[in-house]
Amino acid sequence: MLEKGIGLLLAVGDHPEGAGVSELARNTGLAVSTVHRLLGTLVSLGFVRLEEGSRRYTLGLGVFELAHRVSLARGLSEVALPVMRRLVKATGEPSLLAVADGPEIVYVERIEGWRRIQIRGSVGERGPIYCTSLGKALLAFMPEEEREDLLNQIEFERLAPNTITDRSRLREELELTRERGYAVADEEREEDVRAVGVPVLGPRGGPVASLCLAVPVFRVAREELEEYVPMLREAATEIGVQLPRGNVVEAARPKEG
Repeated sequence: MLEKGIGLLLAVGDHPEGAGVSELARNTGLAVSTVHRLLGTLVSLGFVRLEEGSRRYTLGLGVFELAHRVSLARGLSEVALPVMRRLVKATGEPSLLAVADGPEIVYVERIEGWRRIQIRGSVGERGPIYCTSLGKALLAFMPEEEREDLLNQIEFERLAPNTITDRSRLREELELTRERGYAVADEEREEDVRAVGVPVLGPRGGPVASLCLAVPVFRVAREELEEYVPMLREAATEIGVQLPRGNVVEAARPKEG
């Protein structure tokens, strides 16, 4: 059904002046009843618009909004990747970029380090916002109302030796993160893994993404890892000032169908 819906949407796009149900059925080879049903769904989602007078269908604003999101998301990656590559070249450690999506983070970019032992984490993968350096960097610098709303959505679970599972304790950690300007996750999501993360701040001063370096505990001490913070901050600032105007957070988030 998804394939039919996309085919129908493309057919509508072939008719800038609009097309009726029968014409679209002929173009797609679908039954008139199927076309009518699919068009109803596409109209409700905003991807197709019905001209009431002529009963003809044209592309809706949703298509153009989606195209804009793709452009913005591509802008985030295009800006961030060269900066992340330089960061990884200097440190040898893997770097990840994430955005918030409710009480989770979504990894939107990752650059492998050149050292022998690496930390996992794939583009598109999700993680808890409360026990990762990326998530805590985002939470700490959000507007208070937005942060409190997300804190109330979190379902705490102990995932590693140092996972914070208390809301009050997490608030204290986020306050400390704001004061020092960076977040640390020391065996909080995964045993034997520690990471340091900083927010990527947008034009309005809020976090649009976060950037981190992750290391194995046995190889890099916490104090050693925190020595990378100035480089991380510089990288995050470089990304932030180059971002295109628009909602890059919404653009980068995977959309649920």
